[in-house]
Amino acid sequence: MTPDLLEPRLRQAAILPIVQPRSVDFVLSLVAELAAGGAEAIEIVMRSEAALASIAACRRDFPDLLIGAGTILTDEHYDAAVAAGAQFGISPGFLPSVCAHAKKGPITLVPGVQTASEVMAAQAAGFDLLKFYPSEPAGGTLVLADFANIFTTATFMPSGKIQLSHLAGYGKLRNITSVGGSWMYAEGSTESVRDRMADSLSAIRAARG
Repeated sequence: MTPDLLEPRLRQAAILPIVQPRSVDFVLSLVAELAAGGAEAIEIVMRSEAALASIAACRRDFPDLLIGAGTILTDEHYDAAVAAGAQFGISPGFLPSVCAHAKKGPITLVPGVQTASEVMAAQAAGFDLLKFYPSEPAGGTLVLADFANIFTTATFMPSGKIQLSHLAGYGKLRNITSVGGSWMYAEGSTESVRDRMADSLSAIRAARG
């Protein structure tokens, strides 16, 4: 999927749940609950042996969802994600060699940035859709609001220590495509995953107006 098609779909999705794949069955059960709460896109991180099978299973069982592969660190990660059926990839940082490799591939890679210099480097390499990570430790909405005034063609997908209470602030920023995290299924909440997903969408869409 090319950036011009991916960005509006992620903007429409607004919230990007980031799923840690403990097992394929765990991922399928969780994604079913997230989808019931309104999720339109899911990021499955490449941090376990179950990741690739989970991506393939989600593409099979949830054909209407946009399924991405996260934590793309190498060319091999990118190629494996493509083979598993991922529709986009996300990297936590900007590595020119991996980005160049992805430019030749069939799915968009969203590289991660944190500083103005990294945004400039990524845009010079042809990337305008960027992950801002880790968002809250790096200044969150305060930094991204400044970036909106400087990098007028860049849009960001913040993630990292974001909670439901932060969503209103992110939703007010014009340069935010979607907000990622795992707060929807974090342990310790009395609400269901479905309800937390629905509450998250309500919060960010209300802020967007």
